[in-house]
Amino acid sequence: MKNIITANGHPKAKDELKQVCKVLIEVEKTKDYPKFYSFLKTTKVPFISCYEKDVRKVYQESFRVLHRIGEVSIPVSVALSMHYYVLASFASYPFSKTSTVYWKREVLLNKIKKEGLLIANTGSVRTYKDASGNTKIMAKKENDSYIINGKAPFMSLAGIADYLVFTAELSEGSNAVFFIPSNNNSIVFEDSVFGDTMQGSFTKSVTFENLNVPSSNVIQLDQSEQERCEILVYQRSWFQALVPAPYLGAAYRVILQLKEFSGKKIKNGKTLSESERFSDTVGDLMIKYKAACQLCEQAGVLLEDFRVSNKSSLEKLFEASVVAKHFSTHYAEEIVNQTRSLMGTRFLTPGSITNKVYKEIVFGALQPMTDTDIRDYFGKQLMYKKI
Repeated sequence: MKNIITANGHPKAKDELKQVCKVLIEVEKTKDYPKFYSFLKTTKVPFISCYEKDVRKVYQESFRVLHRIGEVSIPVSVALSMHYYVLASFASYPFSKTSTVYWKREVLLNKIKKEGLLIANTGSVRTYKDASGNTKIMAKKENDSYIINGKAPFMSLAGIADYLVFTAELSEGSNAVFFIPSNNNSIVFEDSVFGDTMQGSFTKSVTFENLNVPSSNVIQLDQSEQERCEILVYQRSWFQALVPAPYLGAAYRVILQLKEFSGKKIKNGKTLSESERFSDTVGDLMIKYKAACQLCEQAGVLLEDFRVSNKSSLEKLFEASVVAKHFSTHYAEEIVNQTRSLMGTRFLTPGSITNKVYKEIVFGALQPMTDTDIRDYFGKQLMYKKI
Protein backbone atom coordinates (compact mmCIF):
# COMPACT_ATOMS: atom_id res chain seq x y z
CA MET A 1 0.00 0.00 0.00
CA LYS A 2 1.47 3.33 -1.06
CA ASN A 3 1.58 5.99 1.64
CA ILE A 4 1.38 9.75 1.44
CA ILE A 5 5.07 10.14 0.60
CA THR A 6 5.64 7.27 -1.83
CA ALA A 7 2.35 7.56 -3.73
CA ASN A 8 3.20 7.79 -7.41
CA GLY A 9 1.84 10.68 -9.42
CA HIS A 10 1.80 11.13 -13.18
CA PRO A 11 5.18 10.07 -14.69
CA LYS A 12 5.70 13.49 -16.30
CA ALA A 13 4.95 15.19 -12.98
CA LYS A 14 7.52 12.97 -11.25
CA ASP A 15 10.15 13.92 -13.85
CA GLU A 16 9.30 17.60 -13.46
CA LEU A 17 9.59 17.43 -9.67
CA LYS A 18 12.97 15.77 -10.00
CA GLN A 19 14.12 18.59 -12.26
CA VAL A 20 12.65 21.23 -9.93
CA CYS A 21 14.66 19.83 -7.01
CA LYS A 22 17.79 19.67 -9.15
CA VAL A 23 17.44 23.37 -9.99
CA LEU A 24 16.74 24.22 -6.35
CA ILE A 25 19.88 22.41 -5.18
CA GLU A 26 21.95 24.60 -7.49
CA VAL A 27 20.07 27.75 -6.45
CA GLU A 28 20.77 26.96 -2.79
CA LYS A 29 24.44 27.49 -3.62
CA THR A 30 23.97 30.83 -5.38
CA LYS A 31 20.93 32.09 -3.42
CA ASP A 32 19.38 33.25 -6.70
CA TYR A 33 15.89 32.26 -5.58
CA PRO A 34 14.00 34.34 -8.18
CA LYS A 35 15.65 32.11 -10.79
CA PHE A 36 14.17 29.05 -9.09
CA TYR A 37 10.65 30.45 -8.91
CA SER A 38 10.82 31.54 -12.55
CA PHE A 39 11.73 28.00 -13.55
CA LEU A 40 9.10 26.47 -11.26
CA LYS A 41 6.33 28.39 -13.01
CA THR A 42 7.24 26.78 -16.33
CA THR A 43 6.31 23.34 -14.90
CA LYS A 44 3.02 21.78 -13.80
CA VAL A 45 4.38 21.15 -10.28
CA PRO A 46 2.70 24.16 -8.56
CA PHE A 47 -0.62 23.69 -10.35
CA ILE A 48 -1.80 20.25 -9.27
CA SER A 49 -5.20 21.66 -8.24
CA CYS A 50 -5.77 22.98 -11.75
CA TYR A 51 -5.32 19.57 -13.36
CA GLU A 52 -6.53 17.07 -10.75
CA LYS A 53 -10.09 17.16 -9.39
CA ASP A 54 -9.89 14.26 -6.93
CA VAL A 55 -9.45 16.02 -3.56
CA ARG A 56 -7.49 13.24 -1.89
CA LYS A 57 -5.08 12.95 -4.82
CA VAL A 58 -4.60 16.72 -4.83
CA TYR A 59 -3.67 16.57 -1.16
CA GLN A 60 -1.35 13.58 -1.52
CA GLU A 61 0.48 15.02 -4.52
CA SER A 62 0.75 18.46 -2.92
CA PHE A 63 2.10 16.96 0.30
CA ARG A 64 4.59 14.80 -1.60
CA VAL A 65 5.89 17.79 -3.57
CA LEU A 66 6.27 19.97 -0.48
CA HIS A 67 7.95 17.13 1.43
CA ARG A 68 10.47 16.58 -1.39
CA ILE A 69 11.24 20.29 -1.74
CA GLY A 70 11.48 20.52 2.07
CA GLU A 71 14.33 17.99 1.91
CA VAL A 72 16.26 20.65 0.00
CA SER A 73 14.95 23.90 1.52
CA ILE A 74 12.46 24.51 4.34
CA PRO A 75 11.95 28.21 3.47
CA VAL A 76 11.14 27.55 -0.19
CA SER A 77 8.81 24.68 0.66
CA VAL A 78 7.03 26.69 3.38
CA ALA A 79 6.51 29.55 0.93
CA LEU A 80 5.09 27.17 -1.65
CA SER A 81 2.81 25.55 0.93
CA MET A 82 1.01 28.91 1.14
CA HIS A 83 0.40 28.85 -2.61
CA TYR A 84 -0.67 25.20 -2.50
CA TYR A 85 -3.20 25.46 0.32
CA VAL A 86 -4.89 28.58 -1.01
CA LEU A 87 -5.14 27.14 -4.51
CA ALA A 88 -6.21 23.67 -3.32
CA SER A 89 -8.88 24.87 -0.90
CA PHE A 90 -10.24 27.33 -3.45
CA ALA A 91 -10.29 24.73 -6.24
CA SER A 92 -11.81 21.91 -4.20
CA TYR A 93 -14.47 23.69 -2.11
CA PRO A 94 -17.83 22.35 -3.39
CA PHE A 95 -19.49 25.59 -4.48
CA SER A 96 -22.86 25.17 -6.14
CA LYS A 97 -22.66 25.27 -9.94
CA THR A 98 -25.57 27.70 -9.91
CA SER A 99 -23.62 30.27 -7.88
CA THR A 100 -21.64 33.21 -9.27
CA VAL A 101 -18.71 32.20 -7.07
CA TYR A 102 -18.39 28.84 -8.83
CA TRP A 103 -17.95 30.43 -12.25
CA LYS A 104 -15.63 33.13 -10.95
CA ARG A 105 -13.48 30.34 -9.56
CA GLU A 106 -13.43 28.40 -12.84
CA VAL A 107 -12.32 31.50 -14.75
CA LEU A 108 -9.55 32.17 -12.23
CA LEU A 109 -8.32 28.56 -12.17
CA ASN A 110 -8.13 28.56 -15.94
CA LYS A 111 -6.11 31.79 -15.83
CA ILE A 112 -3.72 30.37 -13.21
CA LYS A 113 -3.19 27.20 -15.24
CA LYS A 114 -2.81 28.96 -18.58
CA GLU A 115 -0.45 31.70 -17.38
CA GLY A 116 1.42 29.73 -14.70
CA LEU A 117 0.67 32.10 -11.82
CA LEU A 118 2.02 31.77 -8.29
CA ILE A 119 -0.20 32.96 -5.43
CA ALA A 120 0.83 34.69 -2.21
CA ASN A 121 -1.55 35.14 0.69
CA THR A 122 -1.62 37.07 3.93
CA GLY A 123 -1.63 34.02 6.20
CA SER A 124 -3.80 32.93 9.11
CA VAL A 125 -5.00 34.69 12.23
CA ARG A 126 -2.35 35.06 14.92
CA THR A 127 -2.65 34.38 18.63
CA TYR A 128 -1.83 37.90 19.76
CA LYS A 129 -3.07 41.18 18.34
CA ASP A 130 -0.41 43.61 17.18
CA ALA A 131 -0.08 46.69 19.39
CA SER A 132 2.49 48.42 17.15
CA GLY A 133 -0.08 50.29 15.10
CA ASN A 134 -0.59 47.78 12.32
CA THR A 135 -4.15 48.01 11.05
CA LYS A 136 -6.31 45.19 9.82
CA ILE A 137 -7.25 45.10 6.16
CA MET A 138 -10.43 47.05 5.39
CA ALA A 139 -12.39 47.32 2.14
CA LYS A 140 -14.77 50.12 1.17
CA LYS A 141 -17.19 49.71 -1.74
CA GLU A 142 -17.08 52.50 -4.33
CA ASN A 143 -19.27 52.03 -7.40
CA ASP A 144 -18.16 48.75 -9.05
CA SER A 145 -14.90 48.40 -7.16
CA TYR A 146 -13.40 48.30 -3.67
CA ILE A 147 -10.79 50.53 -2.03
CA ILE A 148 -8.41 48.55 0.21
CA ASN A 149 -6.36 49.91 3.12
CA GLY A 150 -4.48 48.16 5.89
CA LYS A 151 -1.49 46.01 6.65
CA ALA A 152 -0.73 42.30 7.00
CA PRO A 153 2.44 41.47 8.99
CA PHE A 154 3.38 38.27 7.13
CA MET A 155 3.09 37.18 3.51
CA SER A 156 5.30 34.47 2.01
CA LEU A 157 6.24 34.71 -1.69
CA ALA A 158 5.75 38.48 -1.41
CA GLY A 159 7.33 40.22 -4.37
CA ILE A 160 7.71 36.89 -6.20
CA ALA A 161 4.11 35.75 -6.63
CA ASP A 162 2.03 36.99 -9.53
CA TYR A 163 -1.23 37.30 -7.59
CA LEU A 164 -2.07 38.15 -3.98
CA VAL A 165 -4.98 36.64 -2.08
CA PHE A 166 -6.29 38.17 1.12
CA THR A 167 -9.44 38.51 3.19
CA ALA A 168 -10.63 42.01 4.05
CA GLU A 169 -13.44 43.28 6.26
CA LEU A 170 -16.15 45.27 4.54
CA SER A 171 -17.64 48.37 6.11
CA GLU A 172 -20.85 46.53 7.06
CA GLY A 173 -18.89 43.93 9.04
CA SER A 174 -18.87 41.05 6.55
CA ASN A 175 -15.78 39.68 4.80
CA ALA A 176 -14.65 39.18 1.22
CA VAL A 177 -11.73 37.46 -0.48
CA PHE A 178 -9.72 39.53 -2.95
CA PHE A 179 -7.55 38.29 -5.84
CA ILE A 180 -5.25 40.93 -7.31
CA PRO A 181 -2.09 41.18 -9.43
CA SER A 182 0.92 41.89 -7.22
CA ASN A 183 2.51 44.50 -9.50
CA ASN A 184 0.58 47.50 -8.22
CA ASN A 185 2.04 50.74 -6.85
CA SER A 186 -0.59 50.76 -4.11
CA ILE A 187 0.97 47.62 -2.59
CA VAL A 188 4.09 48.10 -0.48
CA PHE A 189 6.27 45.14 0.63
CA GLU A 190 8.72 45.40 3.52
CA ASP A 191 11.20 42.82 4.79
CA SER A 192 9.95 40.80 7.78
CA VAL A 193 11.77 40.10 11.03
CA PHE A 194 13.17 36.73 9.91
CA GLY A 195 16.13 38.12 7.97
CA ASP A 196 18.33 35.48 6.35
CA THR A 197 16.99 32.65 8.53
CA MET A 198 14.12 31.99 6.14
CA GLN A 199 15.86 33.26 3.02
CA GLY A 200 14.10 31.94 -0.05
CA SER A 201 10.59 32.23 1.43
CA PHE A 202 10.32 35.95 0.58
CA THR A 203 8.23 36.49 3.71
CA LYS A 204 7.43 40.18 4.02
CA SER A 205 4.81 42.47 5.48
CA VAL A 206 2.40 43.98 2.98
CA THR A 207 0.64 47.34 3.16
CA PHE A 208 -2.33 48.32 1.00
CA GLU A 209 -2.62 52.06 0.37
CA ASN A 210 -5.89 52.98 -1.35
CA LEU A 211 -5.69 49.92 -3.56
CA ASN A 212 -8.50 49.78 -6.12
CA VAL A 213 -9.86 46.28 -6.78
CA PRO A 214 -12.65 45.66 -9.34
CA SER A 215 -15.67 43.63 -8.20
CA SER A 216 -14.79 40.92 -10.72
CA ASN A 217 -11.77 40.07 -8.53
CA VAL A 218 -13.81 39.71 -5.34
CA ILE A 219 -15.59 36.74 -3.78
CA GLN A 220 -17.92 37.85 -1.03
CA LEU A 221 -18.40 35.62 2.01
CA ASP A 222 -21.50 37.34 3.29
CA GLN A 223 -24.19 35.02 1.92
CA SER A 224 -24.67 33.45 5.33
CA GLU A 225 -22.76 33.12 8.57
CA GLN A 226 -22.66 29.34 8.20
CA GLU A 227 -21.19 29.38 4.67
CA ARG A 228 -18.66 32.07 5.56
CA CYS A 229 -17.49 30.05 8.54
CA GLU A 230 -17.31 26.82 6.55
CA ILE A 231 -15.17 28.27 3.78
CA LEU A 232 -12.66 29.85 6.15
CA VAL A 233 -12.41 26.75 8.37
CA TYR A 234 -12.06 24.54 5.30
CA GLN A 235 -9.24 26.75 4.00
CA ARG A 236 -7.45 26.73 7.35
CA SER A 237 -7.78 22.94 7.49
CA TRP A 238 -5.91 22.69 4.18
CA PHE A 239 -3.20 24.92 5.60
CA GLN A 240 -2.79 22.91 8.80
CA ALA A 241 -2.71 19.64 6.84
CA LEU A 242 -0.09 20.78 4.31
CA VAL A 243 2.29 22.95 6.33
CA PRO A 244 3.93 19.96 8.15
CA ALA A 245 5.25 18.64 4.81
CA PRO A 246 8.26 21.01 4.52
CA TYR A 247 9.36 20.26 8.08
CA LEU A 248 8.90 16.51 7.77
CA GLY A 249 10.85 16.60 4.51
CA ALA A 250 13.70 18.37 6.28
CA ALA A 251 13.54 15.96 9.24
CA TYR A 252 13.75 13.00 6.87
CA ARG A 253 16.77 14.57 5.17
CA VAL A 254 18.43 14.87 8.58
CA ILE A 255 17.73 11.19 9.31
CA LEU A 256 19.43 10.31 6.02
CA GLN A 257 22.42 12.45 7.03
CA LEU A 258 22.57 10.55 10.32
CA LYS A 259 22.51 7.26 8.44
CA GLU A 260 25.46 8.37 6.33
CA PHE A 261 27.31 9.63 9.42
CA SER A 262 26.75 6.36 11.27
CA GLY A 263 28.39 4.35 8.50
CA LYS A 264 31.61 6.38 8.75
CA LYS A 265 31.94 6.98 12.49
CA ILE A 266 34.06 4.26 14.11
CA LYS A 267 34.42 3.53 17.82
CA ASN A 268 36.10 0.49 19.36
CA GLY A 269 36.55 -1.05 15.92
CA LYS A 270 32.89 -0.83 14.96
CA THR A 271 30.90 1.68 13.02
CA LEU A 272 28.16 3.52 14.85
CA SER A 273 25.58 1.87 12.60
CA GLU A 274 26.56 -1.54 14.02
CA SER A 275 25.61 -0.52 17.54
CA GLU A 276 22.36 -2.01 18.85
CA ARG A 277 21.79 1.09 20.94
CA PHE A 278 22.15 3.28 17.86
CA SER A 279 19.66 1.14 15.95
CA ASP A 280 17.19 1.54 18.79
CA THR A 281 17.62 5.33 18.74
CA VAL A 282 17.18 5.58 14.98
CA GLY A 283 14.09 3.39 15.30
CA ASP A 284 12.63 5.96 17.69
CA LEU A 285 13.26 8.74 15.16
CA MET A 286 11.56 6.77 12.41
CA ILE A 287 8.54 6.01 14.60
CA LYS A 288 8.03 9.74 15.11
CA TYR A 289 8.47 10.44 11.41
CA LYS A 290 6.07 7.68 10.34
CA ALA A 291 3.49 8.66 12.98
CA ALA A 292 3.54 12.25 11.76
CA CYS A 293 3.05 11.16 8.15
CA GLN A 294 0.12 8.94 9.19
CA LEU A 295 -1.55 11.86 10.98
CA CYS A 296 -1.20 14.01 7.87
CA GLU A 297 -2.55 11.25 5.67
CA GLN A 298 -5.63 10.95 7.88
CA ALA A 299 -6.25 14.67 7.49
CA GLY A 300 -6.15 14.12 3.73
CA VAL A 301 -8.82 11.43 3.99
CA LEU A 302 -11.09 13.80 5.90
CA LEU A 303 -10.54 16.56 3.34
CA GLU A 304 -12.03 14.17 0.81
CA ASP A 305 -14.93 13.35 3.16
CA PHE A 306 -15.92 16.99 3.75
CA ARG A 307 -19.51 17.83 2.87
CA VAL A 308 -21.11 21.28 2.71
CA SER A 309 -23.38 22.11 5.66
CA ASN A 310 -22.21 19.00 7.51
CA LYS A 311 -20.97 20.38 10.81
CA SER A 312 -19.65 17.03 11.97
CA SER A 313 -17.47 16.44 8.87
CA LEU A 314 -16.04 19.97 9.10
CA GLU A 315 -15.24 19.60 12.80
CA LYS A 316 -13.53 16.24 12.29
CA LEU A 317 -11.52 17.65 9.39
CA PHE A 318 -10.44 20.73 11.30
CA GLU A 319 -9.40 18.79 14.40
CA ALA A 320 -7.52 16.18 12.35
CA SER A 321 -5.60 18.92 10.54
CA VAL A 322 -4.75 20.69 13.80
CA VAL A 323 -3.55 17.45 15.43
CA ALA A 324 -1.47 16.65 12.32
CA LYS A 325 0.13 20.08 12.33
CA HIS A 326 0.82 20.06 16.08
CA PHE A 327 2.47 16.66 16.39
CA SER A 328 4.19 16.69 12.99
CA THR A 329 6.00 19.97 13.53
CA HIS A 330 7.00 18.98 17.07
CA TYR A 331 8.14 15.52 16.00
CA ALA A 332 10.18 17.07 13.20
CA GLU A 333 11.88 19.35 15.71
CA GLU A 334 12.52 16.45 18.10
CA ILE A 335 14.05 14.38 15.30
CA VAL A 336 16.46 17.19 14.44
CA ASN A 337 17.42 17.81 18.08
CA GLN A 338 17.99 14.12 18.80
CA THR A 339 20.10 13.79 15.68
CA ARG A 340 22.20 16.76 16.79
CA SER A 341 22.97 15.01 20.08
CA LEU A 342 24.07 11.89 18.18
CA MET A 343 26.23 13.65 15.60
CA GLY A 344 27.73 16.19 17.97
CA THR A 345 29.73 19.09 16.57
CA ARG A 346 29.66 17.57 13.07
CA PHE A 347 25.94 18.39 13.00
CA LEU A 348 26.66 22.12 13.35
CA THR A 349 29.33 22.32 10.63
CA PRO A 350 28.96 25.74 8.93
CA GLY A 351 27.33 25.42 5.53
CA SER A 352 25.99 21.91 6.22
CA ILE A 353 22.36 20.97 5.57
CA THR A 354 22.01 19.82 9.19
CA ASN A 355 23.11 23.19 10.57
CA LYS A 356 20.74 24.99 8.19
CA VAL A 357 17.78 22.78 9.13
CA TYR A 358 18.59 23.22 12.84
CA LYS A 359 18.00 26.98 12.52
CA GLU A 360 14.81 26.65 10.47
CA ILE A 361 12.98 23.67 11.97
CA VAL A 362 11.67 25.74 14.91
CA PHE A 363 9.35 27.76 12.68
CA GLY A 364 6.98 24.81 12.23
CA ALA A 365 5.47 24.92 15.70
CA LEU A 366 5.35 28.73 15.58
CA GLN A 367 3.10 28.87 12.54
CA PRO A 368 -0.62 29.25 13.22
CA MET A 369 -2.33 27.64 14.88
CA THR A 370 0.33 28.02 17.55
CA ASP A 371 0.59 25.69 20.54
CA THR A 372 -1.26 28.27 22.63
CA ASP A 373 -4.13 28.38 20.14
CA ILE A 374 -4.31 24.59 19.94
CA ARG A 375 -4.34 24.01 23.69
CA ASP A 376 -6.94 26.72 24.10
CA TYR A 377 -9.14 25.18 21.40
CA PHE A 378 -9.11 21.65 22.79
CA GLY A 379 -9.39 22.89 26.38
CA LYS A 380 -12.56 24.78 25.52
CA GLN A 381 -13.89 21.75 23.64
CA LEU A 382 -13.70 19.76 26.88
CA MET A 383 -14.95 22.48 29.21
CA TYR A 384 -17.86 23.84 27.19
CA LYS A 385 -18.98 21.08 24.85
CA LYS A 386 -21.54 18.54 25.99
CA ILE A 387 -20.10 15.02 25.99
